[in-house]
Amino acid sequence: MRKSGILIILLNILLIAKIYPQIGIGQWRDHLPFAFQRHITQSTEKIYAATDYGVLIYSKASQSIEKLTKVNGLSDIGISALSYSQQNNILFIGYDNGNIDLINGKNIYNIPDIKRKVITGSKKINHVIFIDEYAIISSGFGIVILNLAKREIKDTYYIGNYGNLININQIAYDGQYLYAATDQGVYIGDYLSTNLADYNNWILQESLPNYSGVFNSIELVNGKILVNYFDAIFNDIVYVLNEDNWSVFKNEFSEILRIRYTNNKLLLILDNRLVIYDQNLNFIDSIQTSDYTNPNISDALVDALNTLWISDLGNGLIKQSGGNFEFIIPNAPYSADAFSFDIKNGKVLVAGGGTTGYKNGTIHTFFNQQWGTMINYNVANIVNVKLDPTNSTHYYAGSWGYGLLEYSNNEYVQTYNSNNSTLQSIVPGENYIRIGGLDFDVNNNLWITNSEVANIISVKKANGEWKGFNFDEVISNVPVGEIVVSQNSTKWIILPNGLGLFVFNENNTIDNTNDDQFKKLSILDENGKLITNNVYSFAEDLNGIIWVGTDQGIIVYYNPENVFDDESFYAQRIVLTNNGITQNLLSTEVITAISVDGANRKWIGTNSSGVYLVSKNGTEEINHFTEENSPLFSNRILDIGIDNESGEVYFATEKGLISYRGTATMGNDEFRDVYVYPNPVREDYEGDITIRGLVSDVNVKITDISGNLVYETTAEGGQATWNGKNFSGQRVSTGVYLVFCTNDDGSKTYITKLLFIK
Repeated sequence: MRKSGILIILLNILLIAKIYPQIGIGQWRDHLPFAFQRHITQSTEKIYAATDYGVLIYSKASQSIEKLTKVNGLSDIGISALSYSQQNNILFIGYDNGNIDLINGKNIYNIPDIKRKVITGSKKINHVIFIDEYAIISSGFGIVILNLAKREIKDTYYIGNYGNLININQIAYDGQYLYAATDQGVYIGDYLSTNLADYNNWILQESLPNYSGVFNSIELVNGKILVNYFDAIFNDIVYVLNEDNWSVFKNEFSEILRIRYTNNKLLLILDNRLVIYDQNLNFIDSIQTSDYTNPNISDALVDALNTLWISDLGNGLIKQSGGNFEFIIPNAPYSADAFSFDIKNGKVLVAGGGTTGYKNGTIHTFFNQQWGTMINYNVANIVNVKLDPTNSTHYYAGSWGYGLLEYSNNEYVQTYNSNNSTLQSIVPGENYIRIGGLDFDVNNNLWITNSEVANIISVKKANGEWKGFNFDEVISNVPVGEIVVSQNSTKWIILPNGLGLFVFNENNTIDNTNDDQFKKLSILDENGKLITNNVYSFAEDLNGIIWVGTDQGIIVYYNPENVFDDESFYAQRIVLTNNGITQNLLSTEVITAISVDGANRKWIGTNSSGVYLVSKNGTEEINHFTEENSPLFSNRILDIGIDNESGEVYFATEKGLISYRGTATMGNDEFRDVYVYPNPVREDYEGDITIRGLVSDVNVKITDISGNLVYETTAEGGQATWNGKNFSGQRVSTGVYLVFCTNDDGSKTYITKLLFIK
């Protein structure tokens, strides 16, 4: 649904907010949206509302909220079905890939059988009902019977003609018969007395008008079966079964998403409103545009206190009681869109666009543990963001087609295009301007790549003046991507589509082009042989070395300052030995992102294998996170951003945003605001103890009060960690411990202390 207006700011959208605590080292946290609720169910005490990404749990008594995501126990994302069995005290969660989670109290049990099964077509879990200890599951291929007590599949019914696979949208049960609403009509099977594994025992209801069409929802309402016929052209038709005769109940609604019956109320959920009837099918009320802004109702229920609960695609979980609407959305980004980052001084900016398709002009901000989202509906596909190094409330956003946008204090300022800057349009007169990358130099000039035009580089100088650069004799009118301004002011630029790299240096005199240096760079090895020109990412590390991500892994330029001077300038591969096998670093991977942490280690994102953390020289693999062995949502990584103040590493995946707190922070030139956390260390604390605010890479010794050494390590950047154990692996005794920090030559030292309680 496209909303009108230039800019919507959602910094205060949460009416019930939960401030994120600072996560511990080695812990994960999700940053998933909860405004787009698709499913809702309830127990006696709680309301459960699900997005594609997780479940929001609302306590009716305390009015508190919890989140369930892959970070804290769910096995997957892509939730497609949600229901609570009061009899079994189990929350059933089904996924669009066939995966199933069963939640009983604090225990989460995964049933991956359908997900793992080789099936042609959809495995999506569409719906579930409960009969005694069984879950009767509607899926994309048939009906699955799951024994909840044994947590195992009991049977599968393929009910299409000749036992063919058929999409089952929903099932209703009247005490004897199962009624299946499918994409090919409504089928009835005798649950009590026939073998339903035999497709011959499922009877297509040919007396039902449009009997072979799509029926998307079915429900038992006060002893009567109601089913909706979905008509893609005309109005839907709700039929009611009375003593073996089908008749029309309603045919004036254009699109009915679901039929629900809760607390003696029939709910017809439409594409933009909710219509409520009593158990005798008499109209009671409706919820529509005049009741709250932009209703997009996906599901609803009525509880025992006659409170109406709504899941809404855009407005989150809604509680309606006594005519009042309460919007329940936790602290989170408004959408899951995440394409690239910029992070400085504890502030996180996320571009929510992409270079394909159409995504509204979305920017997420994260500051002081609070998320906000800005959506500019006059632009689309924001692909990069860049914070002003001198003012963290001022930043820019580059779009793939709509030019450069400027923001101040989270408010839109203006757009730069061919009318007011040196930026050029791909289509003359159209202002169709694709921004490939943004970066500031040390003088606060903003460098911009302008894709597929004559002047592929522009600069917005610190004084506001613009200048464009043309390199016709070398390169022009080609796609350009990211730009990195290196420590020696050279601009490194990715040329997508197998064109390699472009490097440029104006020699610190922007207005004088006579001494400019530039070069189109193919990635050659020491023998002059082409390694690859398919470049997807790059980064400059703390030592000024350029790391390049390609379709053949990592390539490194160890002497980038020689790029213009050395005729034999070449790239090198990193060779590592892992499990006795020597190979080039990630040579079989497409490297989509590279980010450097405070210890100069490299976080490397791939197109299909998740995230790697390697040592500062790349010869040691420290971690490898995938969606299979970690909470990571997807193995396809779009970008990696690091908050070097906290050590938190953010991953933009194709399925949403997640972060992990690493062990490294950016070190200081001097000891600054050194502290130990936690302090005191309580007897029930089991995580790492962190010493922060250190000079880079100092030696850290921990002794007891008598001077006996119990632990020694080297800080990773500006942070060191201790697990609270001595060299023998035993938890140290209660007492005061001294922390001695010293750099290599002993010129900078610091001593602090902590109290440890065993």
